[in-house]
This record gives sequence, structure tokens and C-alpha cells, in this order.
Amino acid sequence: MTDTAPLTLSFVPFGPDFPMSADAKMPVITVTAKLRQPPAASALLRFTWTIKLRSTSQGCAHGLGKITSHPDIVKTTDVDNLTIAFSQMRGGNLSIAVAVTVDGHELTAERHGLQVTGTNPAVADLRAALPTAPDAFKKLMRLESGLRQFRSPACSLWSADNLGGVGICQLTPPDSDDQIWDWKANVTGGLALYHGKERIARSYAATVRGGTTFRGQAKAYNDKRAAAARPVAGAAPRPPVAPVVVRVPDYTAAQLELDTIRAFNGYAGGLHEYRLRTDADGILVVTPDAAGTGGVAEWVRITPAERTAHYDAVGIAAGHRGDPNYVDDVVAQASF
Repeated sequence: MTDTAPLTLSFVPFGPDFPMSADAKMPVITVTAKLRQPPAASALLRFTWTIKLRSTSQGCAHGLGKITSHPDIVKTTDVDNLTIAFSQMRGGNLSIAVAVTVDGHELTAERHGLQVTGTNPAVADLRAALPTAPDAFKKLMRLESGLRQFRSPACSLWSADNLGGVGICQLTPPDSDDQIWDWKANVTGGLALYHGKERIARSYAATVRGGTTFRGQAKAYNDKRAAAARPVAGAAPRPPVAPVVVRVPDYTAAQLELDTIRAFNGYAGGLHEYRLRTDADGILVVTPDAAGTGGVAEWVRITPAERTAHYDAVGIAAGHRGDPNYVDDVVAQASF
């Protein structure tokens, strides 16, 4: 059917869907306005273009009605075409309108039903974007999202817990709308978060050393030693046992990595990945030094069963516990 409108629009590429590239670049769209009745050769035409791009996440699983938008683009040209220069990574519903005055009459054309869609990165794109990232972070990304920024071309990958997490790293919540549509921004934010959690994990031993709980545990350990050294009735007296200085070691590199992974998922109930080992009576297990004046406590991983029992005891709701097996699930993933 021939279009008899006085002004029409056409696009390169044809549309109506315009995908982002796998390496996180907005589509290059050239729109052309065609007059059904060509103007006089001497006519000076000015075309005013208005481009709007907006998403309401309607129809997107777990999107919670999140609205994102690109700043409206308004351009005037003295030619009948425009290559749209997007300034932000955004997807959603795209509308393009143009107005031009011919022989004193303003003509307009507008197209709705267009869409900028997302494209998930290839593994090679992710590898290039993360040349020095730890393998643990790459495995974490795979568990969190299957290395996907988008659930479908029209929808970002929102977290199934309905807490607003999104994208490859399931950032909850994202720091910016860029992290919703731009997988590179999401990954950059995720890696910064991972390193921040690593700093928290690295400081945990010092936090334990300075805490009242550890001081009480060290006292209980020395009290038990002193009680064991007291002479029994009728036995020769023995010199009192001097208390030893109990030290808390820093994490090893392997322990630091696992506690960082746990931190990324959240220290639900205040539980890190490790606690100080205790015996059946709840007394610290300490390895004495050669001089007998000090000793070193020992880190032990908290089991999923212990973690769940703690959550039950302190009344943490099921939706806020995280996964007790999260760390092992991450470690089991393949890096890239």
C-alpha cells in the first residue's frame, strides 16, 4: 500500500527493534524524513527532530515497575536525515518525531512502537573487560546471572527475590540507571563492590581481636588451663600456671577469598564465613607456641547447618537469609 502522508519516516537499520551491541554500545540509527511532494529547489528547509526513549519495565519479570529514560534529544538540521547520537546506555520504547515547514505549512511525522533492546555480552567481551579480576569474582558473576545482563532483549535481568537486584552482578540496588542497561557499568560496579567486601573481610580478624567476645573466650581458655593445673587433694603443690596470650591469626589468602564471597551475598545474622574453633565445651582451641607463653587460635568454616540454626535462633526471615551454601555454589562455578 502506498503511503500518501505528506511526510514519512524511514530508518536504517529498518527496525522496529534496534539492539545494543554485545560490547555495550548503543545502536546507530539513521532516520530520514521524506516529503511526498518535493519542495522547490530554492526552498530552505529546517527539520526539527525529537527523540524519546523510556522504559517502565512493564512485562519484565521482577522489574517492579522501574522507570528509566534517556534525556530527550531535540535537534534541528538543514538536511532530511539525522543519525541519532545517544549519550547514555538505555533501552525501552523509542519514539521519533520530525517537523518541517514547507510553503508556510508545518508538516509533521512521528513513529511509535520502536524499541531499543539489550544484547548480552559474549564471554570474550567479559574477558576483555575484566583482564585482572579475580577468578572468584568471575565465578560469582556466573552464579549470580549466568553471565547475563538481560533476561530477554526487552528486559534487564532483575533478581527473582524482588529486592531490585539487576544485571550480571545482580547489584542490589544498582547505583545508577547505567547499571541497569550497560553491562560494563554493571560489571564495574560489581567489581568495586567485591573489592569493598574484600576490605571488610580482611579487617575481620582485627575486629575479632578487639571484641569483647574474644576477650571472654581467651579468659575462659586460660581459666580452664589454670583449673587443670591446680593440685588435687593430697598431692604436692604445683606452681600456678601463668595465663598465655592468645592470638587471632589473619586470614590466609584462601580464607580471605571465601569470606569475601560470603560478604558479597551478605553477612546475614552477622555471620562471616569463619568463626574461631572451639571444643565440645565451647572453649577456644589454641595451639601453644614453643615458649609456652602464647598460643594461636584457629579459624573454622561455619557449616550451612550451623548457619541455618543461627538464622532460626535470631529470627531472620527466609527472604533475608541469603543462601547458606552460597560460597560453595560460587566456588563450584567455572571461571572464564
